[in-house]
Amino acid sequence: MTALPSLRALHYFHQAALHSSFSVAAERLHVTHSAISHQIRQLESWMGKPLFVRTNGRVKLTSHGERLLVSCQKAFSELSTTCESIRTGMRHHLSVSCAPSFLSQWLIPRISSFYQRYPDIEVQFQPLVEIDQLRSEHTDVLILSYEQSPDEDIDATLISDDYIGPLCAPQYAARFHNEQDLATLPLLHADTRLHAWAEWAKTSGARGNYWVGKHFDNLTLGIQAARNGLGVIMAPRLLVRQELSDGTLIAPLGFVRVDRATWMMTKISRQHDAEITLFRDWLRDQALH
Repeated sequence: MTALPSLRALHYFHQAALHSSFSVAAERLHVTHSAISHQIRQLESWMGKPLFVRTNGRVKLTSHGERLLVSCQKAFSELSTTCESIRTGMRHHLSVSCAPSFLSQWLIPRISSFYQRYPDIEVQFQPLVEIDQLRSEHTDVLILSYEQSPDEDIDATLISDDYIGPLCAPQYAARFHNEQDLATLPLLHADTRLHAWAEWAKTSGARGNYWVGKHFDNLTLGIQAARNGLGVIMAPRLLVRQELSDGTLIAPLGFVRVDRATWMMTKISRQHDAEITLFRDWLRDQALH
C-alpha cells in the first residue's frame, strides 16, 4: 500500500465533506455524482474506515472523516498558497527577525503603513536570530545592528548608521549640562546592551564610572524608565525619534556615531523575491522619516 491515497480522492472527499453533499461536490468539481461516490469508496477502502454515514440520501462525517477533513483543509490551504506564490512570485507572508527594542520602539509604530500598502502580505515577527538561521531560512529577513560587513552570501541593505547618546526626562534638564554631570545622576542600563555606556564613553572621550546604576532586562524597559524620570539611559537615536519629537525624552549631550549600523539582511539568493523587495523599499522609505 502506498503512503498516501490519491490526491484526486482526497480532493473529492474535501469538497464533499465541506458541503456535506456529494451532489454539491460534483457540481463544484464539474464531475458526476457517481465519480464522487467512486473516489470516496476507494478512499474509504484505502483507509479501512468509513468516512461518511449515509442515510436517506444524506451524508454525515464520521469521527474519522472529521479528522481527515481538518488535515485536508490545512493541506489544501497550504498547497493553494504555495501554488499561488509560485505563479505570482509572491509568498504573501514574510518572517522578520529583530531585537525586541527595535520591534517595539521602531517597527511596530510604523508597520500599519506597510499593511495598508500591501494588505495581502502577512508579516510575522520572530525573536532575534543569528545570521546562520537566516541562511537556513528560519527567517526571511533579519534586522540587526552589526559591526562587521556581512558575508558575501548575505544581501544587506543599510537602514541607518548608528548614533547613540544619553537620554533623560525633561525634569533633568537643569541638572544635566555636560558629561561630568552624569556622576550626580542615576544611570540606567539595558542588559541586552551592557556595553552601551562604555561604547559611548570610548567614542565621545568621556571619562567616568558608567557601570553603576539600575538594570533592566531590555532597552525598551530602560527607555520607559527614563521617560518616567528614573534616570539616564544610553540608547540609539533611531529608537527614540518619537520620544524626542514629543518631548518626553531629551538628549542634552546629543549623539555620537559608533562603529555599527542597522542593516536589513536576507539571503543573496532571495534578494529579488517580490515580498522581500517590497518590504526593503518600505523600510528604507521609513528610515528617512
